[in-house]
Amino acid sequence: MTGVSAAAPLSVPALWLTGLERGLLLAGLVVALGGLAGRGLARQYKGERPGPLPGPWAVRGSLVGVGASAALLVTSLVGPGLAAQLASPPAAGLRSGGTAQIALLEMALFGLAALNARLHRPGWAAVMLCGVIVAEGIRSHPEGIVPIGGALLAWCHVTPAVLWAGLLAYALRTGIAWRHHPVAVQGIIRLYATAAAWLFALVLVTGIISALVLVPLGSVLTTAYGLFLVAKVVVVAAAAGFAVAGRRWLQRAPVPGAGPSLVTRLELTGLALVLAITGILTVLTPPAKPISASPAAGAAGLVHTGPTARQRSG
Repeated sequence: MTGVSAAAPLSVPALWLTGLERGLLLAGLVVALGGLAGRGLARQYKGERPGPLPGPWAVRGSLVGVGASAALLVTSLVGPGLAAQLASPPAAGLRSGGTAQIALLEMALFGLAALNARLHRPGWAAVMLCGVIVAEGIRSHPEGIVPIGGALLAWCHVTPAVLWAGLLAYALRTGIAWRHHPVAVQGIIRLYATAAAWLFALVLVTGIISALVLVPLGSVLTTAYGLFLVAKVVVVAAAAGFAVAGRRWLQRAPVPGAGPSLVTRLELTGLALVLAITGILTVLTPPAKPISASPAAGAAGLVHTGPTARQRSG
């Protein structure tokens, strides 16, 4: 199969499998890179520490990323034609969507991150994990629609999103470990909340731009991609609401043994659901047409503008 003539329908099991693999890859990135960033942020806490900070879980998160990347590599090699369909529109220069090549690169980067984290070289581990984000940007849908600019947009969106979820996960782990010292718990959550406000602003702005690039307004409620994007927006809004409620919790008198508030834990649950939806979005064909499309490319089936390629829902 040299070209992609139609997007894979939602009824194809491999679509959901690949989406799950992508979601696990993002989860590994959140745990590993977010853990490293979270520990660095927690070290800025100036109050009395009731105990040592939890480990960043960089090795564990990286190994999850290795497993997810390996699974993506296997599924793309077993079904190269379908893998090409699930990578539509492909980024320029990536044969068959580049799923296998990108998965192999990401597996190597996650492996190097795990090794460096195990050798207590957090800086180099973070560099390797940032390389995964670079690879994801090259593979991303925005890059397939707007060459070069799309990858930059993806980097600016994925990085704060990963850090938002990762910092929260680490702050919750720290809060649970220090739950019998509520003042310290509130101090850690307050540090996270300040950083999260800036990260959310970046996620919001870049998310809106991405949506405008990938989904024409008339396709929001008439395509599978548009409907999943709406679901993601709703969940992100809910997570942001929980974050605001968490800030109000910081103003209350601390209660020994309570740990982080329920709304803060619900915020993490919401972000975990966002990761799952994002994994599915990466394998759905967006309804927008690549700006580099040409009549010859359209005739060859490399660019999809028909109803099938737009993946009408239902």
